[in-house]
Amino acid sequence: MAKIRSVKFNALMNTLLTASNMLVSLITIPYVTRILSVERLGDVSFAQSVSTWVSALCMVGINVYGVRECAKVRDDERELARVVRELLTIITITTAVSLAGYATAIVVVPSFAALAPLMWMFLVGTLMLSYGVEWFYQGIEQYSYITVRSVVFKVAALVATILLVRRPEDYLIYGGILALVTCGNNLLNLLRLNKLVDIRHVRDVNIRRHFRPLVAFGAQSIAQAVYLSFDSTLLGILASGNYQVGLYQLATKLKAVMFQVLNAVLGVFIPRLSHHFAVGDDEAFGQLLRTGFGITINVCVAIAFYLGVFAGPVVIFISGESFAGAAQPVRIIGIVNLISCLSYFIGLCILTPLGRERQLAMSNMVGVPLSVMLNFLLDSVYGAVGAAVALLISEIVILTTQIWYSKDVLSRFVKYGDVLRVLASNCVGTMFAIAVAWMVGGSAPSSTFAIVMSSFSAFFIGDVAAAYILGDPTARMICDYAGKQFARR
Repeated sequence: MAKIRSVKFNALMNTLLTASNMLVSLITIPYVTRILSVERLGDVSFAQSVSTWVSALCMVGINVYGVRECAKVRDDERELARVVRELLTIITITTAVSLAGYATAIVVVPSFAALAPLMWMFLVGTLMLSYGVEWFYQGIEQYSYITVRSVVFKVAALVATILLVRRPEDYLIYGGILALVTCGNNLLNLLRLNKLVDIRHVRDVNIRRHFRPLVAFGAQSIAQAVYLSFDSTLLGILASGNYQVGLYQLATKLKAVMFQVLNAVLGVFIPRLSHHFAVGDDEAFGQLLRTGFGITINVCVAIAFYLGVFAGPVVIFISGESFAGAAQPVRIIGIVNLISCLSYFIGLCILTPLGRERQLAMSNMVGVPLSVMLNFLLDSVYGAVGAAVALLISEIVILTTQIWYSKDVLSRFVKYGDVLRVLASNCVGTMFAIAVAWMVGGSAPSSTFAIVMSSFSAFFIGDVAAAYILGDPTARMICDYAGKQFARR
């Protein structure tokens, strides 16, 4: 079995992965949005959102449940092999059923049939994603491998996009590149699996023992897919053409980039929290949880504040004037990012390690009918803005429910004074950024690039400085660590 590394090392690997993903995204998004029309980008995004939703049906929550179960038995190679074999058996059944339905829909649903080439590409990608066993590598904390593999394929995709996507008519090539990256990543995972665990000789397979917890995890996964992709799918069906989908997808792509920042650190907490709870180490569990919450609230509040003021210049800077209509959805998505990341933290860092998957599933399912209803009411009238508002309301309901289910843990480990410090420091950062942007904007000539860079720098400096002065634990931890590293040099 591969060596289990420290949380700091895993966090470093995930940080490097996130930094590379962000760098690639910051190059890819402006390039693609300027080459492809809003409509063609909407076509690709629509097909991708459908595949995301189908993937949730294929995985039935194993992408999260598998991490926990593998983490529990990572030191027992025989039991680990058994768990992997059982979960792959379940995936085979669910994938066969789900992809059969997907293939049928491509033929009979008009909006799907109109984009048949893209739909078939993403169907193949969905198939490979099902067997990618990423949950296994996360469960045994193989973050160095995950980082190196992901960076290689991301860079290859970036190079291919720049070389091959040169005209609006190349949207099929862009869709194919996205699907091939998924295939390559997960094929390599599957080929490497036998080197780490031998599932060929497992005989005592009992998939039924997973059914009960997977009902909860599957419901959670499907609910999350509704929030992540169903809104785009429904927007593409209800709106005329995929123009609104293109605007909305720019907002959600920016959200995905922002979410990666948080996931870089919290992603490595989940298996370790599960392990601490399984062995009864309450002190280590609490310390890691407090650190995770501090990082979550600091990053997400900062994003919401900054985009609330500077969404317009950010959108134009990234994608050009043709995507200016995405500014308001981006503002709303900034708030959604804060709410959904807090839900992510509570769900995966509290409810999942503590075995409260039923409560987690219930909290996610509460928002599903509300999300569907709101999308039906708002999408056809308000387009991308309506989809963003529907997502925001649904996420607020989910977060409220999760807070209720985890209030016993939150009351022990979360200090609400820290939340007030974060809000105060971000107010300072926002005012500082507005002042700097006003001075830069008053100079002639002033570019969107200058406004975005100056305002972001001012916001970051003002926020961090205020947080440190106010005694925010996360800010002081990061600044003190950075100071020590600088002093060593």
